Parts: sequence; structure tokens; C-alpha cells
Amino acid sequence: MRHLPPLPNPDRFGGPDWLSKTGGRMDLPDCAKGLLVAGRQQVANLWQRLAPHLSRPGDISAMASVPDSRLVKLAEEAALEQSPALLNHGYRSALFGRALAHIDGRAADPELLHICGILHDVGLMQAVTGEDFTLRSAAVARTCAHRAGESDLVGDHLHGALVVHTSVGVTPERDGVLGAYTQYGAMVDLTGLRLVHLPRTFVTEVLARHPRGAFKREILHRLDLEAQAVRGGRFDFARRVGFPLAVRTAPFAT
Repeated sequence: MRHLPPLPNPDRFGGPDWLSKTGGRMDLPDCAKGLLVAGRQQVANLWQRLAPHLSRPGDISAMASVPDSRLVKLAEEAALEQSPALLNHGYRSALFGRALAHIDGRAADPELLHICGILHDVGLMQAVTGEDFTLRSAAVARTCAHRAGESDLVGDHLHGALVVHTSVGVTPERDGVLGAYTQYGAMVDLTGLRLVHLPRTFVTEVLARHPRGAFKREILHRLDLEAQAVRGGRFDFARRVGFPLAVRTAPFAT
């Protein structure tokens, strides 16, 4: 029996109902709040890179493994629809997100967090004018849950987490552990944020198992396409507040 927490408020910023009502376009208050959060994140990232000795990597020796379930197999098959660069990013994000949740002492379903990680960018494979890509990623995850015979609640949790994961300022308390740590894991791989909190040997092993290739170049290209497809959306906002620069200057070669 899977024990899941109550679903977060769907009307919150970045939630499924917010996305349905706004089409993913941020209003001025959303942008103002997002600018403050983005600024804090950039300062934190810079500080962590300038003074890495002030952060001690966490212990992940007891991190729970991902079960070899039908749901995981279906999700991993669906993830193959991505380009090699996005697919490997998804696996790295899943591993980094699960590790950070463990380090932070957050109770996260390892199976569902893994699935969110590997599928969070599958919707980026095609830019659709006026449609936020997270809806497509979320639909793929929900379909996998349905085909695996999981409850509607599992599908709702996967859907909500993937819809919210691109929202600036997500928190486990407001947005749920799945949505928050899907973003946190992806941000390690995208910008290096919280990289210092992960054991160096673990990061080295993840990069060897799931090589980056030309990841920076591809994700920046797809970010640009998504920003053009959804004007005023979350990727458009990210592009305007310096996210591409953060990706380019991430502590990874490619």
C-alpha cells in the first residue's frame, strides 16, 4: 500500500488550476516575487561556488533505492522519447533530487520522485504555441500511472509535481516533496545550485553513468523555443532574469 500526503492546493502559483486559468502566463505580482527568489538563488549559487568549504556534503549511504516496478518500467520506456541529452539530464536530475531529499530528511516516495525526474522534460521535445510544456510531461506521467494500474491519486501527484516543477520559489511545504525536489534535482544539473551538498564521488558516478554530452547547448535551445511558444510564461520569465547565463556558467564543461 502506497501512502501519499494530501495533494497541494491546485490554485497556488504554478499549480494545475493556476496553469489552467492563466495558460502559464505570469502576472506582475508573480514576476515581482519570482525576481526576488531568482536573485536569492543566484546569490546562493555564487556563494556556494566561492566558498564550497563552508558546506558539508550530506550522507546518502542509506538512500532508498528505486523499485523495479511496472510503473518504473513504463516511465523509463516513455522517457526514451527524449533526445539523448534530455534523457541523461532526466536521470541525473532524478538521482540528484532523491539524494537531496534524503539529505534534507524529506519523506519522498523514491519510485515517484524517480519518475518525475526522468519525465520532467519530456514535454520539451515539441514546442506548442500557447501550451506550457509541463502539461505534456504531466500527461505522459499520468498515462504511465494509469497503464500500470495505479490509483488516480498517484496520477494526480505525478501530474501536479510535473506541472509545478518549473515555478520559481517552490517549497516542499507548499508544493509537495515531489514537485520541489524534481526542481531541486534539475537545478543541480542545470546551474550547479546545491551541488556542494552532494558527495563528490556520488556526483562523479552519476556523470559517468549518464554523460552530459552537449546538454547546455540543447537545453538552452529548447528553453528559447518554449519561451517563444508561451510568451509571458515561466520559461520566458526565466530567460529574462538571467537563467541562460546561469546554465552557461554552471560548473560543468558541457
